[in-house]
Order: sequence, then C-alpha cells, then structure tokens
Amino acid sequence: MERTEVAYAKLNLYLDVVGKRPDGFHDLKSVMHTVTLADTVTVNAKLADYSCITVEMIDSDIPGDERNLAYLAAEAFLEETGISAAVTVRVEKRIPDRAGLGGGSADCAATLRALNALFAYPLSKEALLSLGARLGSDVPFCILGGTRLCEGRGEKMTAYPMEDMHFVIAVPEDERVETPKAYALLDGAFDGYKNDDGALHEMLFSFFEEDGLDGIYNAFEGVILPMSPQAAALRSRFISLGARAAMMTGSGTAVFGVFDSEESARYAAEDIEGAFVCESAPPYEGK
Repeated sequence: MERTEVAYAKLNLYLDVVGKRPDGFHDLKSVMHTVTLADTVTVNAKLADYSCITVEMIDSDIPGDERNLAYLAAEAFLEETGISAAVTVRVEKRIPDRAGLGGGSADCAATLRALNALFAYPLSKEALLSLGARLGSDVPFCILGGTRLCEGRGEKMTAYPMEDMHFVIAVPEDERVETPKAYALLDGAFDGYKNDDGALHEMLFSFFEEDGLDGIYNAFEGVILPMSPQAAALRSRFISLGARAAMMTGSGTAVFGVFDSEESARYAAEDIEGAFVCESAPPYEGK
C-alpha cells in the first residue's frame, strides 16, 4: 500500500509567546497559515510480523533515523494503533530546515495522515491531533493546515478567516537558528516570562485583528534579527520591493514578504537569490 501526501510549509502571520509553563514549554498565541512551498511525503506500508521503519530523505542531509520527525511519526502511529507493519517513508525535501517554516512538523504530519489513511483510519481526527501534539507543538496545525489561531502549545486551534495571499520567502545562508536557542534568547530577554503582561499581549493581538497585515507581529524578531543581519536586511528589502508587509516566521530565520499579486511577487523574487514564490495553501482534505 502506498500513499503520497503534500507537506505544506507554514508561516506565522502572528506569533506571540505569552508565558512559560511549569513543564518548561511555552504558551503561544499564533496565527499559522499554510503556503504552497512544500515537501512531498510518500509512505509505503504493509502488514508484517514485526514493525520496521525506514526513512529516505531526498535532497536533504537531515538524518533518516530516530532523530527524524517522520520516523518518530511512523513509530508513534504503530505503537498507538497496535499495528505491526513494515513502513518506508520517502521525503522529497523542498522546505529549508531550521528556518521557522515547519518543515519537520509538516513531514511528521504528512506521515501521520498517510498512515491513518492506508490503514483505513484507525485513529479519529481528534486522536490523530492528540498524537501529533505529543510529537511537536506545530504538528497538530500541520495535520489540518489552512489558517488557524493556535494557542497553548499550539494544540488549541480555531479556524481563522484570512484572505488568500501571494508570498516570497527567503532564507539567509549560514544564519539558521535552532528552536531551543531561540526560546532561550527570548526567555533571557524577557526574564522567562515570569511577569506576564496579559494586557500587552491582548493589545498586540487586537492590532492584528483590526489591521490584518499592518498588524503582523513576531516576538522572536526582537532577539533574532539583531544577531541575523541577513534576515534583517531581507525584511527591509522586501518592503523596498513593494511588499505590503514583511516579517520573520517562527523562530527564524526565514523571512517572508506579502504581495498583492503573483506578478509583483515574481518580480520581487527575481531580485533575491534563492527566493521561493508561493501562495496560500488550503486546509487538507480527508478524515
């Protein structure tokens, strides 16, 4: 049995870290949006006397072993369902890694969706989302896609109305930031969020709700852009090329610009080496 899933990248149109939890994780308030920059994940599975998992990464130096989120997704799915199977996951990478675009989470989510479909949906959507949440904060959103307000660790999701948009995404060379380091920098800058200012967080989000693209916000920009001159320069470059708005996504260092048309997006991308032109991607279909 074989199934292929598209694993869309995500952009954070709004990202605020509103507190640090006792378990060491952080509470977020984020509007996530899938875009057509994507990996392709093909899963082959067949029942077997014992389970084995192989992950093949194409055009990527990401290891395919137990450190890989697609591997962990397959392992967790088999354990959760009690299915014994030989599973092969082939990931054709296009989403840059360690850039805040959710590539690993997208591959993880695609693997879960594919396995659930191949084995005739042994897990309900709610159970699949719960399993995804155990694997990573962005995985539940990546299972569903579209545009959603994500809260808590990211598992509390509400569909969020947002117009379709045209994007250009660029990733600085040699300025990748590991997510744990980004959170450590944020904790250091804001004293671990021990003194949360709820009114400030609500005010920032109200600006986004009222002003849309004029109110986009990413809390990580304050600690990442000062140490990432290429990312900061890209942000300014997008604005100079006519973007309605430009911002870093996730914990960085990918930067995106929002444009009014595909033509204006392609024009801007011609000026930035290695840039990706993409559009809004729809939610995933299926159970």
